[in-house]
Amino acid sequence: MKMQHKTFLLLTLLCWNAFSADSVNVSVTGNIVASPCVFNGGNSNLDVNLGNIQATNMVTPGSSSDPVPFSLLFTRCPSGTRSVTAAFSGTPDPVAGADYYINSGSATNVAVAMSEMSTGLLKGTGSGITQNIGADGTATIPMLASVKSVSGGATPGSIHAVVMITLQYN
Repeated sequence: MKMQHKTFLLLTLLCWNAFSADSVNVSVTGNIVASPCVFNGGNSNLDVNLGNIQATNMVTPGSSSDPVPFSLLFTRCPSGTRSVTAAFSGTPDPVAGADYYINSGSATNVAVAMSEMSTGLLKGTGSGITQNIGADGTATIPMLASVKSVSGGATPGSIHAVVMITLQYN
């Protein structure tokens, strides 16, 4: 009997490590994010037509076309979303500078400008604008688009620029 008792004691001591406890840290992470609004009625593309611009109006260096108004419209914003920030990017015009977008159409010596309607501030690559969401769950950012000829001598042809707007909801 003593031998069985000693064997049992020895096995218990050998197995003790199998039943010992270790502490483990569990790290729980995540983010609470604002839900997006519906942009432009659900259409992710927005076309702004500058219409026909007379080449004779773009001959003088520094000349600009009449600005065409358009809006960035946000609807059905969830109640937890307080504001939207629009960050602008695209290919800057090498002559007019970073505040203007390059024209990839056939007209020459022109660049495309986008500006905030309320302030007139240009919204070139790297710029942004923040608008608060109204109590009704909507927001509107009024904008203007135009063409500028820094060096003058614009030639007839098409105007086309692509501006990417990245939206962040807060």
